[in-house]
Amino acid sequence: MKSKTTKLTIKLFLISLFGIVLSCTTKSNNMKLNLTQMPVNGLTGNLQKGVSATYAALIDGKLIVAGGANFPDKLGFEGGSKAFYDEIMLFDNTQNAWRQIGKLPQLSAYGVSVPISDGALWIGGNTATESLTNCYKVTLDDNDSVTLDAFPALPSTMDNFAGCSLNDVIFVGGGSENGKPSNSLYCINAKTDTNWTKLPDFPGTARVQPIMASIEKEGITFVYLLGGFFGGNATEKPTMATDVLRYDVAAQKWEKVGEQIDVDSQKPFSLGGATAMPVDNRYILCLGGVNHDVFLDAITTQYNIANDTTTSAEEKGQLNYNFSKNYMTQPIEYYKFNPECRVFDTETGIWTTLLASPDLARAGATLVYNKKEFYAVQGELKPGVRSAVTIKGELKQ
Repeated sequence: MKSKTTKLTIKLFLISLFGIVLSCTTKSNNMKLNLTQMPVNGLTGNLQKGVSATYAALIDGKLIVAGGANFPDKLGFEGGSKAFYDEIMLFDNTQNAWRQIGKLPQLSAYGVSVPISDGALWIGGNTATESLTNCYKVTLDDNDSVTLDAFPALPSTMDNFAGCSLNDVIFVGGGSENGKPSNSLYCINAKTDTNWTKLPDFPGTARVQPIMASIEKEGITFVYLLGGFFGGNATEKPTMATDVLRYDVAAQKWEKVGEQIDVDSQKPFSLGGATAMPVDNRYILCLGGVNHDVFLDAITTQYNIANDTTTSAEEKGQLNYNFSKNYMTQPIEYYKFNPECRVFDTETGIWTTLLASPDLARAGATLVYNKKEFYAVQGELKPGVRSAVTIKGELKQ
């Protein structure tokens, strides 16, 4: 009988050489989804441990991934520091492996990646010491040489926010703006504009790590905002956002058009730290994210410690350490990251689950797509622990 270590080694070897086609195929709304684990060979150093919150682009069928962050040694409560990266990696289809093709101007992560007609944009994010306004237009030539050209900077620093694009018009919003949770929405036309335009704030509580997608109906662009969380402030307690909001670009108006309620359990689900993409100019496909109840309990506990007026700063420090030591060291199953691929029908407001797979149960992945093909790049398996595996998805009808 083989040992657990031997079995794990064989599994990683197979993933590294060939990737694994997952037996997770189902139908809903006439959609069929196939998932494949991509090889990890070519990732070296601390990139082998996986990263979250990367920048990414799918250009002419070629996948490039840049930056990201992880804890390569110890977790934060153990005295470890989060590491940021600047490598730009391309998945070489001819070699079935990753290889480095460039570097970012800074070690950074937690920005937004959106496609445009002649490349992609990598927007905002943060380094180990500061949040960013930087934006870059990303292009890739026939020889796989990557170019990053300066693009109009954001009007404020933004990280952990959401973004989407439609017909070369880019929308970004939510997240942390100038260091504070935000309700902002901005847009820019990549072909004609030289500055970002501020649009009306979205209603309700600010949202950190939301997701966004844009749909066009009868010539009008609608921007959908889903998920995210709010960590609380002096007057408001932490919350998980479960309202589906829609911005009508022509009317310049926000409205609520749905709720994130599981059809079977009738309980709210989270899309904080999830990813999203439009399908057929009607549906919004959503992957992963943190568990609603587990994450809300965690941020509420931290909020209560910070706002307890009966404890000293020293006592708060010890309470936070005790909480982190317990919370950060549970097995992956404890955190219940969403394994579902959920689809929101923008015409009916109905949610459908296409499939559930443990390979989708991650937060902080980066999603890039081209029509019916997408890549969910790495991300967290649990707080502090990343996956080096990228999931390729193919939608068929």
